[in-house]
Amino acid sequence: MISINCHLDCILDKNQLTLMENHAINHDQERWRAFKAGDKEALAYFFNTFVDSLYQYGLGFTRDDAIIEDTIQDLFIRLWATRERLSVPASAKNYLLKAFRHLLYRKLTDQQKISRQIPEDFFPDMELSVEASRIQSEQQQIRQHKLEKALQQLPPRQKEAIFLRFYENASYEEIARIMETTVRATYKNVFRGLSFLREYMATIAALLLWLLL
Repeated sequence: MISINCHLDCILDKNQLTLMENHAINHDQERWRAFKAGDKEALAYFFNTFVDSLYQYGLGFTRDDAIIEDTIQDLFIRLWATRERLSVPASAKNYLLKAFRHLLYRKLTDQQKISRQIPEDFFPDMELSVEASRIQSEQQQIRQHKLEKALQQLPPRQKEAIFLRFYENASYEEIARIMETTVRATYKNVFRGLSFLREYMATIAALLLWLLL
C-alpha cells in the first residue's frame, strides 16, 4: 500500500508540475503578444525573468562580463526593434537562449576570440551547480564539489547539453533547437555525459542526476 501511495503521489506531483509548466508557457505567450503590441512592461517582464539564465548561459562561452552584459542588452534592444515581425514562440525562454547564443557568438567572432565557424568545443567554461540552493549540509556540499569537478571533465558539447537539461530544465527537443543539432545527437551527448559522471562519481552523484531526468 505504501509503495502504491508513493507511486500515486509521484504521478500527481509530475502532473501538477506539467500543469504549472503549461500555465507558465501560456502566460509567457500572452506576455509575448503584449510585447509585440508595444507593451514595454511586457518587455521588462521577459528581461527580469530571464536575465539570470542568460547571464549564466553566457558564462559557458566567455568570462568577459562586459561582453555578456552588452549581448543581453543588445538582444532586448533588437527584440524591441523587430517585435512586430516576431512570431509567438512555443517557449519564450528557449527562444531567448537561442537568440542570445547566436548574438554572443557573433560578438566573440567579431572580436576574434573564437573562430568564425561554430566549433565542437564552443562552450569552453562552465561551472554548474545542480540544485545548489538545496545543498546545505557539509556532506552534501562535498558531493556537490565532486560533481562540479566531474562536470568540468566533460567535452564542451556534453557539458552544454547537460547544463540546458538539468540547469534550465529544457527538453531534449528544446536543447536540439537551441544548440542547432538533432534530438538524436542531444540524447547521445546527455547519455555519454551521464555515463561518464556515473563512472566518475560511482553511485551517489550519478543517482542525483538520474533522479532529475
